[in-house]
Parts: sequence; C-alpha cells; structure tokens
Amino acid sequence: MDAYSGYNQIRMNKADEEKTSFTTDQGLYCYKVMPFGLKNAGATYQRLVNRMFARQIGKNMEVYVDDMLTKSTTAEKHTEDLKETFDVLRKYQMKLNPSKCVFGVPSGRFLGFQVHQRGIEVNPEKIKALEGMASPKTLKDVQRLTGCLASLNRFIAKSTDKCAPFFKAIKKGKGLKWSTECEEAFQKLKEYLGRAPILSKPVVGETLYLYLSVTEVATSLVLIRLEEGIQKPVYYTSKALLAAETRYSPAEKIALALITSARKLRPYFQAHTIEVYTDCPLKLILQKPKVSGRLTKWAVELSEYDIRYTPKAAIKGQAVSDFIVEFTEPDAEVRRAMENEQTTKFQWKLHVDGSSNTHGSGAGIVITTPEGDTVECAMRFDFKATNNQAEYEALLAGLRVCIALGADELEVYSDSQVVVHQVLDEYQAREEHMIAYLDIAKRLLKKFKAYRISQIPREENEKADALSKLASATTSIRSKAIPVAHLTKPSTAEPEEIIIAEIRPSPSDWTYQLRKYLEENILPEDAVEAKRIRYRSARYTILRGELYRRGFSKVLQRCISGEKTGEILRSIHSGVCGNHTGGKSLAHKILRQGFYWPTLFAEAQQFAESCETCQRVANDIRRPPELLRSLTSPWPFAMWGLDLIGPMPT
Repeated sequence: MDAYSGYNQIRMNKADEEKTSFTTDQGLYCYKVMPFGLKNAGATYQRLVNRMFARQIGKNMEVYVDDMLTKSTTAEKHTEDLKETFDVLRKYQMKLNPSKCVFGVPSGRFLGFQVHQRGIEVNPEKIKALEGMASPKTLKDVQRLTGCLASLNRFIAKSTDKCAPFFKAIKKGKGLKWSTECEEAFQKLKEYLGRAPILSKPVVGETLYLYLSVTEVATSLVLIRLEEGIQKPVYYTSKALLAAETRYSPAEKIALALITSARKLRPYFQAHTIEVYTDCPLKLILQKPKVSGRLTKWAVELSEYDIRYTPKAAIKGQAVSDFIVEFTEPDAEVRRAMENEQTTKFQWKLHVDGSSNTHGSGAGIVITTPEGDTVECAMRFDFKATNNQAEYEALLAGLRVCIALGADELEVYSDSQVVVHQVLDEYQAREEHMIAYLDIAKRLLKKFKAYRISQIPREENEKADALSKLASATTSIRSKAIPVAHLTKPSTAEPEEIIIAEIRPSPSDWTYQLRKYLEENILPEDAVEAKRIRYRSARYTILRGELYRRGFSKVLQRCISGEKTGEILRSIHSGVCGNHTGGKSLAHKILRQGFYWPTLFAEAQQFAESCETCQRVANDIRRPPELLRSLTSPWPFAMWGLDLIGPMPT
C-alpha cells in the first residue's frame, strides 16, 4: 500500500506556515500542509506512521515512510489483518493511492526487493537491467555498475572478492582501462545473479548459524538457518580489508570477520542465538590471557550477544556449499599459526649450576623466556652439600621456578656430567640420596609437555656458574645488587607426596558464576543474569586453575575473595613495606600488585579509616598549625593609630 501524497496529509503548525512561504507573479503563498523537500519531512512522516501502527509493526505490518505492507500467514487471517489496518487508516483519515496498492497477493515488491512466503528475492527488474548493461568504458560507467551491485550485496556471496577488479579499475581514475580481468568478473556476476539465491526468513527464537571466511583482500560470511534439515541462507555480507588489516594475523582476521558480522547484522545477533561454525579455536583466541588490546575490545563488544562456537558440521544446502567452495578456508592456516605460536611460546631455556666450597654451597639459575627476557636467581643452601647435591638442588629449583612461570616445553642445560646422564638413564645412581634426587627430578620433568636436557661446557654456562659462586661465597663479598634466596633443608627431606586440597568457591562467592561459565560454559537460568555474566566474562580468563581479570594496562589481576581480601589489605597497608596510605591510594596499590575484587575501593577506604595507627599518628585537620597565643599590650595606650583626613594644617 502507498499513501496518496503522504507528506501533504500532515497539517503544518500555524506558527510555521509563514516559514514555507514563496513568491509568485500572483502574490505571496505559503503551505498549510507539510510539503515535499523539507529537511525533516521524512522523519516527521515516519514518526507519524510509527505511532499510527504501533500495535501492528513487527506483528502483521511493516512500514517504511509511505510504503506500507500488511503480511499474514494464511488467507483467512489476511482479511482480519487488512480490516485492522483500514480501521487505523480511517481513524487518522489517511488516504491511499489506489493505483499503487495491491491486496491479497502471495508476493510483492517492498523497498526494492521481491518479498514472498519463501523469503526475499532479487528484484527481477534489477537483474534485467544488469544483464542488459554493456561493458563499462568510462570511470562513471564503472561507478554506476558498483552502485547497482551495492544494493544486491546481501544476495552475493563473496561480493567484495567478485568486485575487486572493478575497485582496482576505479583507483586508476581517468587512466581507467577495462581489462580482460574486469570483463571476466563482469560476465561471472551476470551469470551468478541469473541464479541468485532466495534469502530465507528467520523464525523468532530459532538458532542461526554463521560461516566465516577470509581471503587476502576481504572477510566474508553467510548467515544461515535450518529448515527441514536443509541449510538456507539468510544474509550474505562482505568487507574489504584495509591496508593495516591485511597485516593482521590469521587469528585476528577471523575475529575481525566475526566482529564485522555482529555490527552489520546486529538485529539478528540481538534476537537470536548465533552458532559460529569454525574449526579454529575462536573462543580461545578471544579469551587468551595474553591477548592484544584490539582482541580484548572485540571480546567485550561480542559479550552482549549469545554466541556459541561449534566445529563445522555437514553442509546441507547448495547456496551454503557454493559459499564454502568459493572461499579458501583459513582454518588450517589459523591452526598452523596458533600451533607455531604455542611452540614459540613454550620454548623456555633453563641454565643451572651448583657450587660447593669451604664457605658454603649454592645454586645459580638462569631462565630465558620465549620473549627473550632473562630471569636470574641465586640460592644459598643452609646445609652441607656435595658438588653433585648442589647440582641436583640447582636443577630442582630451576624446574620449580619454570613450572611456576607456566613453561610447557623446556630445554635444560647443565655442566654436570653426572646429573645430566643420570636423568637420561645413561648413568646409574647408587647412593640413596642420589636416587632420591633423581626420583624428584623425574617427577618434576613429567609436568612438562616436552623437555630436553643437555650437558654443556662450563664456558657456555658462565651466568649460572657466576650466580652459584656468588651464592656460595661469604656474606662479606656477596653482591648487594642480586638478592640471594635461602634453602633451609635438602629437597630430599621434603615429603615425597604433597596432598593439595582444592577449595572451590561457594555459590554465594562473586567468582562462582564466572568460573562456571568460563570452565564449563554453564550460565544461570535467569536471562538477565546470564547476559550480565556473558558481558563480564570477556575481561576474565582462567590460568592454571585461577581466575584472573584483565586490567586496563593489560596486566592480569588475580581475583580474590573471602578472608584473603583482609590479608592483602593488611599486608599492603601496614605490612613490612606498608606506609599506612589512604584508602584510594591503597586500592590502586593493590591493583598494581595484581589483585582484584569488586568491592576493593570501598573496603580499602573502610580499612584505612579504621586503622588504629593511622588514627593516632595522622594529622588532625581540625588542629591549628601552632598553639594559640593571647595578644596583650604591656600597658594601656602602648600602641596608637592615627589617621589624617583633609589638608594638613599650616
């Protein structure tokens, strides 16, 4: 249905009529109704129809400015829907244009598309116009072609890649040359649009599925739905990569494709659960502890939607099959890149050395991280140790530090022939204490995904050797620049098996729901609470069984709850290095130390205000800077004040 001169059916405000005045040879005239061409005329008319059909829009009617569409699922119901629409039109006295109205048809054109029960189809007139178009010869012809294709993008899989030759030609400007590549792309587009797919309409509440693909120049996707076991497309979209985006890693390009689809298809993402079909660990990429700021921002933006990640299933639809075949799937490339990243990440190197002399014994440890950073440790033994014992203690201490740092694949270097060959089972350990050391070393090495231990000459182990000699030296010559740790008893004296009881947070703990979602993908039954948890989880990650929060400076902050919060407040406020700082400053110090809980600032303020030492020693803001003194004169009239007014007497 189309309104008859829709704008002219709205009366102008009396005070505004003179603002639309115009002059003719017969006199000065003004509009009494809203004319076409006013800047806000379209928005005003849209507000009018939105109020008129507020109860019907989205239910049995769609309205865009003066184009109105009444939709029904059955012919019987269509009569009732039309009656409801006409009642509203009659109530507001809106007139229709009979020549542009069609009633009781199974399909019709709306906003340039052919709409029917099966879905949305390309307007046949646009296809005929494109098929009859001659090959462009000038820059304006190419721009006209790309403009025609822009309105058909939702029907074209890989639209940016298909139109890439046209964009290259436009960049040449006046020096445009219609190449063979452009002609081939033009003919393929004509052939494709001749069999363009019908876009299916989603049903309220159903799950939609998303396929992502990336090429060298664009990211593309297809949104599909299942109908009787067949996958049918709902929407195609594509985005050309900017120069900077072409240099993104494969994992970032996949994430870029997802965030682009969420922005482009926001109404679909808000109204439906979206399952992303991909074989690359996209959820892991967005929740990695060491993630770039760009990915963190995208993860927060995506957290408002109900998105699930699923491995690719069997393809059951020709349109979807064509989309997948046309693209070079990046999943294998992404997986290889992530495997290489993981391999690089866990290439840890450990150099150890032990030293024993008449002054004492000690160990030197040098750890090189995958990023090239160096961790140096010196350790002094407060017990008597032989050279071999010192070498073993150095190895065990180094392994424990590497485990604490999260190393997975480790390469160990030591200049001790006995220790290295015993660990490799090439030498046999006979003494009881050496057997005990060997057992502990093998138990620790089993905690690594892969390891390799090698013997190197002492000249190649200079740093670890220097640290071990420093630790075993007397206190008077020990360096003050490098702190030396102390080991009070041999590692063999420790119990062989330590039982660690894992304490899980209670349901009332603030970390409980976040852990359930991140570890088990379980959300609360309440929809509002589930949405809140999904949104918050984008800034949290699980690392070695602990919950961490990503700070604004990208530093991981350990999430604390229960009695530990009081211990941290007490330690930093009034501990060994505490300076009894104020509440706000105390909270910021705790964040910089890598701890977080939601009520941190309030608890820090309360703790600082209730500190007894602070109350006794702190400055009293109500006390004057010095004691008050009485001002008295030595005798009456000791001071005089004189003020002269007027001319002085002569």
